[in-house]
Amino acid sequence: MEDLLNRSALLRQAVLSTVDHPLADDSSRLLASVDAALLSLEHAEALGTLLQTGMASSAMVLVRCQYEAFTRSVWIMHCATEEQVELLSLPPEAGKSEERLPMLSKMLHAFAQVPFLAHLLPHLIELKTYAWQPLNSFVHAGVHALSRSRDGFPTPLAINVIRMSNNMSIMAGQHLAILSGIPDMQKKVLRLNETYSGCLLFDEEKRRVIREASLSGQSI
Repeated sequence: MEDLLNRSALLRQAVLSTVDHPLADDSSRLLASVDAALLSLEHAEALGTLLQTGMASSAMVLVRCQYEAFTRSVWIMHCATEEQVELLSLPPEAGKSEERLPMLSKMLHAFAQVPFLAHLLPHLIELKTYAWQPLNSFVHAGVHALSRSRDGFPTPLAINVIRMSNNMSIMAGQHLAILSGIPDMQKKVLRLNETYSGCLLFDEEKRRVIREASLSGQSI
């Protein structure tokens, strides 16, 4: 577990280092999208910190926060109206209502209308389908949260949660690469799949393909 957490921290550092370039432009849309993507990576960092200190149930809450921040980042860039972008660019003191900002399900529905996001949507829907109920339980102090607080958090489950979080960190890195406007920057982020495959949540076939590509010098 300790090694996985350390490797996960290195993965996040590698993501940030890879995409450390100026944005394609300084529009409010790009700036707000970057803010949300970086917030997603911050939640991933905080999740690791909580797991290291034995606060696994609190860490689970941040998985949902990381997911929603990443989804918001993509939605801002590709789906938000100019009015919504302006609202998200204002300081809280402006006192503007956030009622016109869509919640998660509506953001995912909007993604379905954007052909560019066709590759991303299935991954987000799969995570929401299989993980949302227990994550909500942790957020709202439900059965999952109280049971894990009583009985402890199984190591295999914690390992899968860390890997799931790392998957989202890679996706956030790919999105930040897009915002840089630099050709092939996404491919550089994807190469991290090879270096950090042990930290990511893949089925065994995907893991085999990545391992063989790494040994042959190919890119996935």
